[in-house]
Amino acid sequence: MPRRRHAVAATAIAATLVIAGCGGGGDDGGGDGAALPDCPLDALATAEGPVEIVVWHSQLAETERTLEALVAEYNGSQDEVEVVLESQGSSYEELVRKFTQAIPTRQLPAAVVVDDTSTQFMADSGVVLPAQSCVDADDYDLSQFLPTAVDYYTVDGAFYSGSANLGTALTYYNKNHFRRAGLDPDDPPATLAELRAAAEAIEAAGVTTTPMVLSLSPWIIEFWLTGAEAPVVDNDNGRGEGGATAAALADNDTADELLTWIADMQADGLLQALPYAEGGIDQYLALASQNASFTVESSSAATSIAAFLEGDLDLAEVDATVEEPTDLSGLDIGAGPFAGVEAGGRGQVGGAAWYMVNTTPPEVQAATWEFMKFLNGEEAQVQLNLGGSYLPFLRAAVDDPRIEQEWSSTLSGRWLATANQMLVDGIDPAFPGPLIGPYTEARLAIREGLEALAVGGRTPQESLQLMQDELDAAFEQYRDEGF
Repeated sequence: MPRRRHAVAATAIAATLVIAGCGGGGDDGGGDGAALPDCPLDALATAEGPVEIVVWHSQLAETERTLEALVAEYNGSQDEVEVVLESQGSSYEELVRKFTQAIPTRQLPAAVVVDDTSTQFMADSGVVLPAQSCVDADDYDLSQFLPTAVDYYTVDGAFYSGSANLGTALTYYNKNHFRRAGLDPDDPPATLAELRAAAEAIEAAGVTTTPMVLSLSPWIIEFWLTGAEAPVVDNDNGRGEGGATAAALADNDTADELLTWIADMQADGLLQALPYAEGGIDQYLALASQNASFTVESSSAATSIAAFLEGDLDLAEVDATVEEPTDLSGLDIGAGPFAGVEAGGRGQVGGAAWYMVNTTPPEVQAATWEFMKFLNGEEAQVQLNLGGSYLPFLRAAVDDPRIEQEWSSTLSGRWLATANQMLVDGIDPAFPGPLIGPYTEARLAIREGLEALAVGGRTPQESLQLMQDELDAAFEQYRDEGF
């Protein structure tokens, strides 16, 4: 998202605060800000005919088909609510841009599903009905959901998202390369030091010259920092009273250690750094061609990677081409917990979240909450996992026989089981990840710093200072525009 997003959003808030009035939460809503708005649960019972709710999304391929099937199932199961899906582009950035531009006119959907970085922005937007309002009004039990995810989507003590599609990160590696280098193929690296040791062993054995491939994705840096409980921004990583006001990168020892590790790995020829490209799969192709032995990547890529390795992925769906045929028959790719700075399986909550909009009529808001509860049910959670690679938000869903079967018998399923265990055990609910208003700008700042390090010849300290300066400027602009 370009920075002009916030200029649009600031105007939008001025136009909608009179009718919205949503803020933090009271004691029951869990915040020190203004009282939460009411959730008009009773409005659905008095509505005439089915209430239509429009949902904006940007899902693609199998995930979109899964969502369409769930909506059809829900619409056919009752006669009070009719859900209408509307695609608003092929990326979360495009979706959020359209949502933001529609705020001043109030031409908004009943619900929108956006990525995890939009949490603080959605709370600040003035047009979101916090789920906490409906949780309190409906006596809805949040303890049935993954605590780390609930905490991640909580702002000023109020839970904001009606539902969540969860993901995290994994270490993907070539088991055959590990065998040839004398490494245990069932014991993937768990730390930065172990990643380096494995790379050195693989290079020394002549297996491949550049063992690790790494996309310079900003979120990976966030995951590494959060897993080490090192902040990205100030004020308790943005979760303290008043929220984040500045970056916390320039004087961050863990961030310095991390960027120094990347620089040293690259200088020693052990790591190939790829400039970030949205939707890029060059890191996967490097594994497929056996030009690299391992990478760290999103768990939501598990089904796509498995499909590619099994010859079932149409590269046209991901806008990718392979110049030369790739023989996948000899590959044996494994996936282990995300290799952390000092401990394995430590990272951050990722994925997407569903938000209810408060500019719609009361009966539409009530109907939207009913659909959120359907998405949180076991059947929907199972389908979102099997068809969309999302990890269950509902804790009980992992015991469903279909998930148990998938996670024990398929390649991608075993990887997702590893990722789920990381979400359950590897993330501190008290430190689930940063809350940042200008999150898109934060990602851009981190990306620019990483490329300055890996491509531009900057030192780790110079690169961190660049990130710090860019993000601090974004915070200043965010405040100037009225947030």
